[in-house]
Amino acid sequence: MSKPVTLLLAIHNHQPVGNFSHVLETSYQKAYLPFTRALTEHPHIRVTLHYSGFLLEWLKEHHPEFIDRLRSLVEKKQVEFMSGGFYEPILTTLYESDKQGQMKKLTSFLRETFRTEPKGMWLAERVWEPHLAESLHNAGAEYIVIDDHHFIMAGLRGEALHGYYITEEKGKILNVFPGSERLRYLIPFRPVEETLAFLDEMRNTSEAPLAIMGDDGEKFGVWPVTYHSVYEEGWLSRFFEVLHENREWIELKLFSEILESHSPRGRIYLPTSSYMEMAEWSLLQNASQEFRHLKEQLVEAGLEEEARPFLAGGFWRNFFSKYPESNLMHKKMLFISNKVHHLPAGKEKENALNELWQGQCNDAYWHGVFGGLYLPHLRAGVYRHLIRAEAIADTLLHDGQTAWLDAFHTDLDKDGAEEVILNSESYTMIFAPHQGGGLIGLDFKPHSFNLQDTFTRVPEFYHKEIGQAPTTPQEEGVQTIHHQVMAKEEGLADRIVYDPYPRHSLIDHFFSDNETFEAFRRGKYGEEGDFVTGPYTASLTTSKRETLLTLTREGTVRPAKNTDTTQSIRVTKTIRATAGDPSVTVDYDIQNRGPEVLSSRFGIEFNITLLAGEAPDRYYRINGEKPAASHLAGTGEAGEVHTLSLTDEWSGIQWKIHTHRPAVLWRFPIETVSQSEGGFEKIYQGSCLLLHWEAHLVPEEHLTLQFKMDVTALSKEKKGTSNNRVETLRESP
Repeated sequence: MSKPVTLLLAIHNHQPVGNFSHVLETSYQKAYLPFTRALTEHPHIRVTLHYSGFLLEWLKEHHPEFIDRLRSLVEKKQVEFMSGGFYEPILTTLYESDKQGQMKKLTSFLRETFRTEPKGMWLAERVWEPHLAESLHNAGAEYIVIDDHHFIMAGLRGEALHGYYITEEKGKILNVFPGSERLRYLIPFRPVEETLAFLDEMRNTSEAPLAIMGDDGEKFGVWPVTYHSVYEEGWLSRFFEVLHENREWIELKLFSEILESHSPRGRIYLPTSSYMEMAEWSLLQNASQEFRHLKEQLVEAGLEEEARPFLAGGFWRNFFSKYPESNLMHKKMLFISNKVHHLPAGKEKENALNELWQGQCNDAYWHGVFGGLYLPHLRAGVYRHLIRAEAIADTLLHDGQTAWLDAFHTDLDKDGAEEVILNSESYTMIFAPHQGGGLIGLDFKPHSFNLQDTFTRVPEFYHKEIGQAPTTPQEEGVQTIHHQVMAKEEGLADRIVYDPYPRHSLIDHFFSDNETFEAFRRGKYGEEGDFVTGPYTASLTTSKRETLLTLTREGTVRPAKNTDTTQSIRVTKTIRATAGDPSVTVDYDIQNRGPEVLSSRFGIEFNITLLAGEAPDRYYRINGEKPAASHLAGTGEAGEVHTLSLTDEWSGIQWKIHTHRPAVLWRFPIETVSQSEGGFEKIYQGSCLLLHWEAHLVPEEHLTLQFKMDVTALSKEKKGTSNNRVETLRESP
């Protein structure tokens, strides 16, 4: 007679830092609450639960009765909790001090709130690197649950995946459980009988098998169509009832019990990896499409299982290579972490650490089937907490001075070239001399907001699918989000535009008098100069209260009348910053250093984000007046522009520029077309503003320009109440 199969269920629940409260409330009503109600109605069901700290804090504040319900389930030994990083960071990307601090914080919360001592740790996105065994062990973890993909890559398959193993790092032991990909796709997307058949097959082919599933709680009600199938049609109740009906051969246990009753199957060293889908998403350039095509060919040839151990796919950290926006955010986080950890112990340091840790929440650092990095409000949430952490640290480091200004060179984004940072009590500006001398960061500290958190539009492997994607579901029944292909609106394929350069600010252009606004907007114009991404030299001059940053490039422009030769042009831009002054002055000097007359147009491009493109309380003013299509996603041209402002009444922020020489303005939104759990969608990422002037210069002649740029906080009575940003229900699979 075959032995019973032991079913281990680990349900992971998480919401990203910065998500909207109404989205959390929807997730609570559709997933978290009904799932625990089902547990209460079926006391024979035993599960291991993980909630990220941000979600637990929200639940404790908004639904304390739910916390009481969870505590009751723990007391009945129906549920055990797993700990992890409090704000769900990718642990491999943090300093050790932050790893330990995040895990200690969540373990302490669980201990104090639920009177329980967690033995397991949930690994965000199951991103594993071998050194984590030591870190997790040192944080008190006895076990983790990751995907069987990790074990398959190590060479295991079949029956060998029906147990758990020991791994270690420098002698620090950790038990590792392989979560079944097959169960992940069966539960709750296929009829209950298919899961039962899978478990029956396991008990007939394996000795004392463990059937392990670790996956998202949001798929029980929040993912598309699942609320209807899981609760209204009764999938979950039916599942729990079937498990109870077959209790003679299906045992439901907790992971900590298995450590006491079952021996590990041996020692294993797992390679760096995550789950299979993440291995595809993290690949660079066209490799994702090639990887997907290869898998399809292997399936057709019947070789998928045989080849599986050798299909490693990508490496999570390559999201930092794939998306410079992610890399800059991450490296700034490390920079701020180093600053915060050097503070003296005390309450202020604790506050700074908590802000820092919130800025390490993983969701905004990557992109796959979930919007993630493409969602501006998630990136804004990360920056908000990072800016707050740095502001606390800076206040302590400057002994509470009300006016100060630091200026220094550092390789902030770790690309081998130095950036220049101007840091004051009001703002932090980051300039990249090697990237066209552009402004790549603009933190407004009074409101903890990065106006330069823009996004460069790049090809994605799924863009080829958008033109054929339907706008309504094409199959009846529920599907995992990994298999859905749907567009949220018509015509998205026509909205796809790729940027020929990063969308920063203070980008210097030369183009023909005949160039059109539409060509520039679509990225199809002719750039005559080599200044957009060309390297500038940088020099800092500081006095007691004032700092001058001078950026200079000796470049070339193709003369309009002779495209076979180039004209030598020098562009010098000087940023003048003063301690105690929230504004900066920028002086441009364009000199024709060639032998011929320069006949061109010179433009300075800005890309600014205030999050919501269509909201009525976010708008342009040109020369003090609202233009037609004044919302931030509006498009337009204007001449004789002296002043330009972008206002966000909801956040209470206004960005303004005043130029001494009137300019022509081209403005349009930067919109991405990206993949999300609900389908393909268009997202406003920011506004592109090009101010440009005639540049007709004889040899050695100069064109001088000057403008003042500042960001200010609006008075309270001007702040609005609307907020129509893009939503996300869940940002990690």
